[in-house]
Amino acid sequence: MFEKKLVKKLIFDEGEIETLIQENYKCIYRYCFYHVRNREVAQDITQDVFFKFIKEIDRYKEYGRLKNYLYVIAKNSIRDYIRKTQNVNLKLVEEEYDDGGIDKKLMQMSIWEALDSLDDLDKEIIILRYYQELRIKDISQIIDIPASTVRYKLKNAEKTLKNRLEL
Repeated sequence: MFEKKLVKKLIFDEGEIETLIQENYKCIYRYCFYHVRNREVAQDITQDVFFKFIKEIDRYKEYGRLKNYLYVIAKNSIRDYIRKTQNVNLKLVEEEYDDGGIDKKLMQMSIWEALDSLDDLDKEIIILRYYQELRIKDISQIIDIPASTVRYKLKNAEKTLKNRLEL
C-alpha cells in the first residue's frame, strides 16, 4: 500500500522522483557494473533505468517493492545492451578494485572468472544475493521464479563456485 502511495506521489512531485533516484542509484549502478564491468557503460545503463522508470511511471502496478521493479528494468536494460554489443569484454575488472595489492586483485579476478563460468541464471542469483544483498523473496520477484527454486539454485551455485575457487 505504501508503495502505491509513493508511486502516485512520484507522478506529481519532481522532488520525490529525485529522492527515489538518490536512494536507489548506487545499488542499481553496482548491479549494472557487476554485469558489464565497465564504469561508463554501467552509468549509462543506470541512467537509462531511471529514465525508463520515470517515463513509464504511470503504468507501474504494485507487484512488490519498488526497488525490485527497478532491478527488473535494470536486468532488461543490461540484456538489451549485451544483445546490442554481442562482444562484451568481461575482463575489465580493474576499475573498482585498485586497492589491496596484487594478491587481492588476483583473487578478485579468480572470483570474476568463476562467476563468469556459471550459467546466466545462477550468476544472476549470486549477484543479487551476495553483491546486492537482497532477500530470497526479492530475488524470486525480480527473476520471476519461485523462492524455493532460488534457494535450490543458490546452494548449487555456491557449491560450484566453492569447487572452482579451491586450488
